[in-house]
Amino acid sequence: MSATAPLAAARPGALPILLPGLLLAAALAASGPARAQESGPAFAGPRVEAAGPRAVGAGPRAEGAEPLGAAMGLAAAPLDPAREAGATAAAEASEIPPGPDGSQEPPAEDLPPQADADARGTLSVTFENDIFGDDDKDYTNGVRFDYVTPRNNLTGAGRLAKRGLFGWFSDADDWYEFYTLGQNIYTPSDISRRNPPPGDRPYAGFLYGGFGVSADRGDRLDTIALEVGVVGPSSQADRTQTLVHDVIGAQKPRGWRTQLEDEPGVRLVYERKWRFGADLPLPALDLSVDWAPSITASLGNVETSIAAGGILRLGQDLADGYGPPRVRPAVASPGFFRNQDDFGWYVFAGVEGRVVGRNIFIEGNTWGGVDGVEPNRLVADVQAGVAVQVGRVELSFTQVLRTEEYAAQDGPAVFGSINLRTRF
Repeated sequence: MSATAPLAAARPGALPILLPGLLLAAALAASGPARAQESGPAFAGPRVEAAGPRAVGAGPRAEGAEPLGAAMGLAAAPLDPAREAGATAAAEASEIPPGPDGSQEPPAEDLPPQADADARGTLSVTFENDIFGDDDKDYTNGVRFDYVTPRNNLTGAGRLAKRGLFGWFSDADDWYEFYTLGQNIYTPSDISRRNPPPGDRPYAGFLYGGFGVSADRGDRLDTIALEVGVVGPSSQADRTQTLVHDVIGAQKPRGWRTQLEDEPGVRLVYERKWRFGADLPLPALDLSVDWAPSITASLGNVETSIAAGGILRLGQDLADGYGPPRVRPAVASPGFFRNQDDFGWYVFAGVEGRVVGRNIFIEGNTWGGVDGVEPNRLVADVQAGVAVQVGRVELSFTQVLRTEEYAAQDGPAVFGSINLRTRF
């Protein structure tokens, strides 16, 4: 079998295409070493340049060409070192196809886990309920779904927020959009009564959707969000609670006919978080700690308030997170997270104080409708919990104590929050 057989077998039909090159190679070999030396560089350049593009999809052909050259005596023709180095680099670079922007980036599967952490966005689901407390009252249930777009994948609305309304707040390199759907439920202290007693908070529900933009600088996170929905019977809070209580066999709420009347609900929120972290001097434990203070301002008929607080975390692979997401008015961390390892965990504790200018769920309808009760203008949340990250999934639980929100409230509200978020 001739030296060309492996090549012809590997790529049928390739031999006729190579015949002019074979004839030239044979002529060079027959002319002797001196002529081969003289002609080597002139031949080597075009040959390498042709091989470069073929390396992407024509691996077998490139491998077959090497024994063919050796058989024709081309191995004895030395290449110019500089040309050889450049050709090798070009061939290696050509193995990575250019991206949409013309740059050559390694495929996503070859990147470390954090590099493609948000390649298709992140979904976050938060469930809060007083089943983790002592009574069925006050803030009794909250459900929130968030979808966070991939990093720097902004729509027209996101780009508008970045360039105009929001851009001057932050010099961050990483920008995210997020979309929200949620429902909150509030009840008086005794749901067995058809008419809540005087001084007790009214029944109320809030069904809403939201849009927001977050700018992450690594050590600072700025978020602006707009939530729009409806307060009152159209929120379907009465049906939700009644159905759930029927399923679990709990006390049937009897006073929903007294709930707040239908009213459009709007809440505009701006939040800034900082993050200060360090590795603990315990290499064997691989522990890190960070502190994330925050300030928040809310404006709207649903809630008008200013708040300040912070979260302390201790664990492994804290990465670029700011703590678990929550349902507002709590400090709501963004839905995205970027862990570095396949497994991580942390425990956390935090506190936040709010000065409340208006809370529709305490003070009643804005324009007539159902009256509320006397609010407390200073409210605080104290929280503690744990989070576990496995691959692209994080699960967290937070126990919350919220101080009295109105004058006649009998003690603080106690509830729990479960969050599950996953990267696609």
